[in-house]
Amino acid sequence: MKARALVRLWSIFGEPLWVVVNMGFPVLSSLALSLLYYSIGATDYIGFAVLGGVMVSFWGNVLWSMASQFNWDKQEGLFEVYLTSPASLTAILIGMSLGGIIATIPSAVIVTAVGWALFHPVVDASWGGVALTFGLTLASLYAMGMVLSSLYLTYGREAESFNEVLQEPVSMLSGLYFPALGSQSPFPLALQAVASLIPLTIGMDALRRTLFYGSSVVQVLPDLVLLAGMAVVLLSLSTYALKLLERIGRRDGTVAVRIR
Repeated sequence: MKARALVRLWSIFGEPLWVVVNMGFPVLSSLALSLLYYSIGATDYIGFAVLGGVMVSFWGNVLWSMASQFNWDKQEGLFEVYLTSPASLTAILIGMSLGGIIATIPSAVIVTAVGWALFHPVVDASWGGVALTFGLTLASLYAMGMVLSSLYLTYGREAESFNEVLQEPVSMLSGLYFPALGSQSPFPLALQAVASLIPLTIGMDALRRTLFYGSSVVQVLPDLVLLAGMAVVLLSLSTYALKLLERIGRRDGTVAVRIR
């Protein structure tokens, strides 16, 4: 786990272009939405845009650096090494998750600093609730990335197309830049119910309430319980899927076959 986390950190911070991409794109999207809200007088939503820029960094990392990684490793011939080593595939994925989270923190800090310096959004935070919600949101998100990594490993080169399909719709449904749940949501109740199946939707709703409306841990407790449950279920599902794939790979070698 430690070794895979270090590799992830080195691969990102050792390449200047990746540093610029990881830090630059979330800042641009956050600034664009903040300027839009400012221009139409919806200044109460500027904080939502800044928070969305922070979380979109982690969502992109889940899709492109977590879910796709095993498939890329298979194409490079590394996945055979994982299968034949005594290392646990789950531990490797957890190491990738930890490395990805640490590597994404500078991007999140820059988005926060730029947004708050330029627009000064009003914050009424319950910091204990913010910290707990943020941690549980990341846990459930990266657990979902671990499940997707198993699916992508099975479907091969279709993984990148699936990423493209997921990225923007999930960003919209989860309400990265506006409320997706409750009375302020532009979505009908049926669509809100569908969006609630995405961990990011629940996490964003709880983060907005604890960061901008001063909601305590008790007030967002249903969201926190739901996030913790999602994390446990998704982690268990990913562990089962990886063990199944590992057995198949050791038995007939089909999982490790490279698809060009």
